Amino acid sequence: MPQINQRQMLPMGTVLDDRYRIVKYLASGGFGNTYIAEDTRLGGQLAIKEFFMRGTNHRSQDGTTVEVSNDENTAVFNTQLNKFRREARRIFELHNDHIIHVSDLFDANGTSYYVMDLIPGTSLAELIRQQPLTEQETRDVALQVLDALEAMHKAGLYHLDVKPGNIMRDDRGHCTLIDFGASKQLTADERATLSSSSMAYTPGYAPVEQVAQQSKDIGPWTDFYALGATLYRLVTGAPPPEVSVTDFASDGRKFPYPDTVSTSMRHAISMLMNPIHTLRPQNANAVCALLEGQNQAEETVHTTTPIFPPAPVVEDQTWHTSEPESSPRRIPLWFVLAGVAVVAALLGFLLMTKGCGGDLSQGLDSINSIGIPNDSVEKDSIQVTSPPPEEPLAPKPVEEFTVGDVTFKMIWVEGGMFTMGHTSEQTSNEDWDDSDEFPAHMVTLSDYYIGETEVTQELWKAVMGSNPSEFKGSYLPVKSVSWDDSQTFIRKLNAVTGETFRLPTEAEWEYAARGGNKSRGYQYAGSNNLSSVAWYDENSNEGTHTVGTKSPNELGIYDMSGNVCEWCQDWYDEKYYSKSSKSNPCNKTSATCRVSRGGDWFGDARYCRVAFRSCFPPVIRFGNLGLRLAR
Repeated sequence: MPQINQRQMLPMGTVLDDRYRIVKYLASGGFGNTYIAEDTRLGGQLAIKEFFMRGTNHRSQDGTTVEVSNDENTAVFNTQLNKFRREARRIFELHNDHIIHVSDLFDANGTSYYVMDLIPGTSLAELIRQQPLTEQETRDVALQVLDALEAMHKAGLYHLDVKPGNIMRDDRGHCTLIDFGASKQLTADERATLSSSSMAYTPGYAPVEQVAQQSKDIGPWTDFYALGATLYRLVTGAPPPEVSVTDFASDGRKFPYPDTVSTSMRHAISMLMNPIHTLRPQNANAVCALLEGQNQAEETVHTTTPIFPPAPVVEDQTWHTSEPESSPRRIPLWFVLAGVAVVAALLGFLLMTKGCGGDLSQGLDSINSIGIPNDSVEKDSIQVTSPPPEEPLAPKPVEEFTVGDVTFKMIWVEGGMFTMGHTSEQTSNEDWDDSDEFPAHMVTLSDYYIGETEVTQELWKAVMGSNPSEFKGSYLPVKSVSWDDSQTFIRKLNAVTGETFRLPTEAEWEYAARGGNKSRGYQYAGSNNLSSVAWYDENSNEGTHTVGTKSPNELGIYDMSGNVCEWCQDWYDEKYYSKSSKSNPCNKTSATCRVSRGGDWFGDARYCRVAFRSCFPPVIRFGNLGLRLAR
């Protein structure tokens, strides 16, 4: 199951520091890879985190050594490497049962590694994919995480990325806080010198001071906000709404909740997620009292409609909120009298047209146009002729949309039937696993629209207000965005435009990449000559490129075989093709990973084939991951 570019990973069996043998890849982020390793001296398994900065460094030909991509990136690499080492030392100094334990730190292969306990269990992000936790379970998690945060805060350390994905829970219910990559120990000097780009954060879990990069306002209350957002996610199953840097409502924020969530839990979350940091609990004891229900306000927290409308293709919701029904409007008397006068005039016109041999259906239609039903007029002497049905408007081959001063285009794809999967032209001479592309099978799709190009950085920034990409450029594809990030972007885009954009399904993506009903059976999206249609490892010069600068495919769509991989709506199942629907398929069965499609700027040719399937956890942000819109 190809989930990542294997050239970025250490080969299985590699021995580090003459002691730790790599046995399994575990996870990756923008600044590191994590593996499971065997301790050859003492036995047992451990977790090892390797500093690896995508877009800045790469593996050398020996497959293990980490090399910086160019001289300009050397300073950036060294700065982040030192932060990585400080991260390990900070965790090592913390001794708490709910904080992951670091046991070793060493340099090898041109980078650094630290060794951690291998935490049993599952992240809370995975647990709540099936259903939210109960309030009792949520409080139990919160108190354990609070114990970890209190130990950190006493050491002057702030986690700054508390969220369900960074909390592990074992079968006994024991929780452990992990991933200290965003943590900071802000002394007075560090606060004074902290750059505006130094604080990474997860949207929805970060308060105003973190989003706005206001280091002087960071404190325990910053982690408490994230704890409140985590509680919201655990009890509702929904992502916490993001905060605006202009939000300073002193009475907190009101969120939608299922009816099962108690007033006390809503109150606790509202207090923890207050946009004004001085109004949040200031220490662990205050949070504990809030969670235990002490001194809580016994006021009703009303449900409201979500901040953003849901994306059109989402997982089934387990709860809904609705606005109260509006009261009947009182119609002014003058309006009623005017309406009567208009009706009388029209009736006079009907009588006149009847006497002159006119078409009474025209007069009747005039009455209907102001809301008078046909049966309110006597029909005994009136012959009503229905107008012929209007021809449906033909879809536009290209639709154009504007957000602010940013314009983007959508290409119409006429539905049809095609063979999906590993067809004859998709063969590769290399020995690698393509089993998830079988069996090739017939699929029928309805009409839809798909983005002419990948979502650009200027469009992402126009909607989100920020740009997560390492390689900056308005017309470069946005990258380093997770599937979850993509859903947030789409919800906001739909709120701004009033449209129903979404991610394409895996079948829609492949059909469009193959050229739809204009397909010429190419191996790549638009050609058998990859360099003419794609930016990939042999021509990208280790970076993304302006969208639409290579040749389009048969439908006029660009970059479907390179530049960045593109998220799809489906959950990934290696054997899905053997059981998928034949009509408009989309795998909605929850799994570990979401599907991504298309090659990328540092992948080789085999990943650029139109049948190639890949997948990643929906929370992960790789430097090769972007998105393309559909509707």
